[in-house]
Amino acid sequence: MPKFIIFTDLDGTLLNHDNYSYGQNIELIQRLIPDSPVILCSSKTAAEIRHLQQQLGLSGMPFVAENGAYIYFNAQHDYQSPLSSTDIAAQLQQLKADYGLNFQCFSDCDAVQIAALTGLALDDAARALERPYSEVIIWNPDSRAEDEATLSQHLASNLHMVHGGRFSHILSRDCDKSLAVNWLKQFYPTQMVCIGLGDSENDLDMLKACQHAVVVKRPYKAALALEHDSVYFTRQQAPAGWAEGLQYFLQQ
Repeated sequence: MPKFIIFTDLDGTLLNHDNYSYGQNIELIQRLIPDSPVILCSSKTAAEIRHLQQQLGLSGMPFVAENGAYIYFNAQHDYQSPLSSTDIAAQLQQLKADYGLNFQCFSDCDAVQIAALTGLALDDAARALERPYSEVIIWNPDSRAEDEATLSQHLASNLHMVHGGRFSHILSRDCDKSLAVNWLKQFYPTQMVCIGLGDSENDLDMLKACQHAVVVKRPYKAALALEHDSVYFTRQQAPAGWAEGLQYFLQQ
C-alpha cells in the first residue's frame, strides 16, 4: 500500500525557475511511483502538465492545473471550475477600462509573445495558452503596486487573485491548491501521509493542507515564509532542492 502522496508545485520547485529543467528528479520520481503517487499541482494548464507527465513517466496520474481550477483524478472523476476564462477575461477587461489599469492578460497574447516573456519553447507557450478556467496577469512593473491594489479591491466576489513565481492568476474563489489537495485525498486511504512541495505564495495553502511541507529555496527572493508543524526549508534551489527536501521526509 502506498505510504505517501506527493503534491508538488512545478516552476521553481520541481523545475528550475529559469530553464525549466527537472535535472535528476526523474530518477527519484521513478523510485517513488510504484508505491507513492506524485501529483503535479501547478498554475500550469492541463495541456502543459500532461506534456510534462509524459516526460516524467507520470502519464495518466492525477494532477492539479490552473491553481486548482481543474483537477484530474481519472477519466471518471475530475473537477472543473464553475467559471470560464472567457468570463474572467471579460471582467478583467472591464475593470481595466473602468479604472485605467495598466496590465495585460495571457489572452491578449499569442504563443510567440508568451515564449518571449517566459523563455518557454514555442510549443510549450502554445500549451500555456490552453487555459479554460483562469486568467494570467502580466503587470507593468512601473505601476504594479497601485494596479494590483485597485484590481484586488474591485474584483467580483466570486473571483480571487493568487501569486505564483512569475505572474498573478485570477480564478474562481471556489478553487485553490489546498481545496484540490483535499478533493484528491478522498480517493486514497486515510492513513497515507501527504508531503507538499512549493516555493511561492500560491503554494501556501497547499503546503498547510499536507502533513509535511517542503519550501524550496528561491533564486531571486527570500524563502517563502511558512508556519507549519513539520516543514523543511531547502538549502538548494530547484531542481536539486526538490529532491533534497523530499528525501528529508522520506528518510525519516
